[in-house]
Amino acid sequence: MAPTLTLKSGTSWPEAWQRCLAAAPEAFRDERVLNLWSAAWQADGRVLPAVSPVDGSPITGPPRLDGATARQAVRAALDQHRAWRHVPLPERRARVAATLDALAEHRRLLALLLVWEIGKPWRLALADVDRAIDGVRWYVDGIEEMVAGRAPLDGPVSNIASWNYPMSVLVHAVLVQALAGNAVIAKTPTDGGVACLTLACALAAREGIPVTLVSGSGGELSQALVRAPEIGCVSFVGGRDTGASVATAVADLGKRHVLEQEGLNTWGIWNYSDWNALTAVIPKLFDYGKQRCTAYPRFVVQRHLFDAFLAAYLPAVRTLRVGHPLAVERPDDPYPELDIGPVINAAKAKELQDQVAEAIERGAVPLHRGSPSDARFLPGRTPRPTSSRSRSSTHPRPLRCTTRSRSARSTRSSWSTRRRSCWPR
Repeated sequence: MAPTLTLKSGTSWPEAWQRCLAAAPEAFRDERVLNLWSAAWQADGRVLPAVSPVDGSPITGPPRLDGATARQAVRAALDQHRAWRHVPLPERRARVAATLDALAEHRRLLALLLVWEIGKPWRLALADVDRAIDGVRWYVDGIEEMVAGRAPLDGPVSNIASWNYPMSVLVHAVLVQALAGNAVIAKTPTDGGVACLTLACALAAREGIPVTLVSGSGGELSQALVRAPEIGCVSFVGGRDTGASVATAVADLGKRHVLEQEGLNTWGIWNYSDWNALTAVIPKLFDYGKQRCTAYPRFVVQRHLFDAFLAAYLPAVRTLRVGHPLAVERPDDPYPELDIGPVINAAKAKELQDQVAEAIERGAVPLHRGSPSDARFLPGRTPRPTSSRSRSSTHPRPLRCTTRSRSARSTRSSWSTRRRSCWPR
């Protein structure tokens, strides 16, 4: 019989929230976070309700600004930029380094917020925080040569990024841009991470980093964050649809930009024989439930290697550890070692369930199905057939389907292995 699990001591959302209030009281209020603009924390915006993908319990939501207020924030960021761009590099470097020290001091709280807000298993949440800190330190150590002969931009950098890597993508970018002499604006992702980003930006603002942090609808804020003449550069990381709109806007305006749009990679298995190495790497491809652009959801396998591929692939898949990121046998146990926690929300879980059902209906063959009984959940929290609004529908289950394909341009045929995640209905 599987052991009865409990929540690890000191990791509940209320406890994490109280730690935020103690660490950065200027940025957190009793039940909400604040927006940061004009070098001050503002109790503005309409706070949206939010739930944790971990268990569906209420957590803080983003305080969404309207377009007019966002325009004020951008104008204020330009004023900060005009001052910051003249700050000597040694001072900028010292302020960013002090920010990194503060982030390192609070790394475990930042990671815990990522667990509750976007469902990252503990190991991956810590990695997201550490990659941000270590990555920016690399720039701090070598910034002189990088900016030699270069000047800051004419206006602040506006950052819009997806929800899956708040620290190692968004915070990392913000601090490097500030190090280079630019004021920075960051929009919190709609799907999660607002408390983690608020704490990180509070620590940066204390060290004098000219950072603006705002929340709001992408459609409503795009006029300010993308098209405003005060913006010196737009940095976008996210989906193709939104990215296409941003790309069109910056192209029309001739505005400097950095665009990184989603794209899922495929592994091709041809003339291959090191199957033990493949078995060892397969579990890593499932990190964070494949909710990342390097997820490799598809394998294209040479036909005569397909049996060897399955012999290497399936044993690795069966080792995947799924469940509640904070569920332990005893309250003082270490954090559980998981590969997959929940997907980001119930809508995504339903989308994946529907994709799996459609694939099977069209003739795909399931190669492996996980079971809720094999996963680690708190008592009474095992996923069951429920509506798409339920918390339990946010937990994934691996499913493998194969579809036979033949290229119209080649006589060589192949097999494609698709992976989807969901819990069964």
